Amino acid sequence: MSKIDPKNDPIYLLTKAVEEGDPEATKKIKNHLSRSDDPSEMRYLEGLLILLGEIPGELEEPPDFENDPDEYWQENDYFEV
Repeated sequence: MSKIDPKNDPIYLLTKAVEEGDPEATKKIKNHLSRSDDPSEMRYLEGLLILLGEIPGELEEPPDFENDPDEYWQENDYFEV
């Protein structure tokens, strides 16, 4: 397995931009996300966007709500005898 050069790895550079508070990080991530076809990479990039306060995209679901009536039956089915 070859080592990844952090200076040339776009995911590393985007993560570093988020960590350092780069004001262009959101734009850079969205640009890279639009060119990616790897679902794992896309999910990671959307996670970075969430860390920056962006609304989740199509891969990332919003947080679950405790009293969601649409999911009530799924969460409580196993209690039925």
